[in-house]
Amino acid sequence: MISLATSPKQIVLFYNSNQKNHKEIFAYASSAGKHLLAIDVSKDKVAGTTWTEIADVMNLRVRDLIHTDHATFENKYGTDSNIDCDGAIKVLQKDPEMLIFPIAIEGKRAKEIKLYNEILEFFDVDTSSIHIP
Repeated sequence: MISLATSPKQIVLFYNSNQKNHKEIFAYASSAGKHLLAIDVSKDKVAGTTWTEIADVMNLRVRDLIHTDHATFENKYGTDSNIDCDGAIKVLQKDPEMLIFPIAIEGKRAKEIKLYNEILEFFDVDTSSIHIP
């Protein structure tokens, strides 16, 4: 089980290595020159309390980490799914593909990374040296 401990000198990235955009964002984060703790949710089980801590840092509820209006969620769970926080934790633990966007955390700052350039907010990098898989 993974527990959350953050530092302003470290980027913590929750991502799914089975998703192409997540792998590309991981490549950007790897080039940061800061210590990177990359947590692959498809391989590592993340504790429910960690998901709660992530949501807290983002000023969200755990259920807000699940994009119920996204096609990936709707295709698996339907459009009428009402999910509470406990249900969201179970979904994130059992279906890592439901983490639609990677989440980057640095100190007390956290963000869903929807576009590649958003990870750049966490570091100063020369993007020409990034190898995108």
